[in-house]
Amino acid sequence: MFLTEKYHALLPFHHHRKAPPSPSPAVVAASDASSGSRFEAALAARLGTLLPLLASSSPLALLARVADLLAATLADAAPALLAGAGGDASAAAVAEHLEAGVALLDACNAIAARVDRLRRRRLLARFALHLLSPPQPLSASSTARARAALADRAAVDPNSPPLPSIPFHPPRRHKPAAAAARVLLAVNAVSSLAASAAAAILDHSNTKTTTLLVPVTSNLPWAEPFNAVSISLSALALSSASTTEADAEEESVGKLASALENEEGSDEAAVRAAAKEVEARTEELAARLDRLSDAVNGVFRAALRLRDAELGTFMAAGPALQTPRK
Repeated sequence: MFLTEKYHALLPFHHHRKAPPSPSPAVVAASDASSGSRFEAALAARLGTLLPLLASSSPLALLARVADLLAATLADAAPALLAGAGGDASAAAVAEHLEAGVALLDACNAIAARVDRLRRRRLLARFALHLLSPPQPLSASSTARARAALADRAAVDPNSPPLPSIPFHPPRRHKPAAAAARVLLAVNAVSSLAASAAAAILDHSNTKTTTLLVPVTSNLPWAEPFNAVSISLSALALSSASTTEADAEEESVGKLASALENEEGSDEAAVRAAAKEVEARTEELAARLDRLSDAVNGVFRAALRLRDAELGTFMAAGPALQTPRK
């Protein structure tokens, strides 16, 4: 089930409420500065909590923390956007970000589907363990069924569907003037950071790569910690420390499959030892996948609420401020 279906009731078109009256220019200007400053300061502090990225940390746990950071950023962005909405610049920023919001929802769906595939592979490995578990001795029938279960597991591609990227184009020098534009710039930056981290950590091919995001060079309060986190994530993903619990499970399952290959009779001691390692690895992986799944669900819910706020401010602005048709 896609997350879009799971959280169908949270979609903006399920909420029917009157648009709030437009605030006066003076009120808009005051709330613009204060809400934007608080939002940016909170984001800078949250980015700082991710540093330093320890090489000994679990990559899947780290990815869940990055997802938590994104969910918190999205949750803060909705009220900051509403407080700072007003004027052509804000409306233009909201209109431009609507498409990026869809890309984020698509990325959440793709990551959720990837997690589901990893869970299916784990369940098939656990089924093979069940067939080989004591007290019954190994038999030709049980080993054959266990080999079949591992073959079914291997047929589930862990790299499908591909994880989409979320483009981010930071300002070269000066930060945007409108608070709404600054809020959505930060949302885009953290969304792109999280998508890049997911692609690097969840890629189980033999050629792990990650794209270093373009540094944010403007005087935004969160630019420095954002650049530091981006550089650290890229270095960690390309190092040997990026081996995840899914990679460890894959290695242990490979050892078990090799121990079961002897058609004339498997070495029971070798099979038991390999099965014990698979059991430990699959239990460790289960906890990490549950944590990551919860984090991604949190991002999806927060993204829907932000989209609801965006549509509310955009539609309240009237046809004159909406994106013109080409």
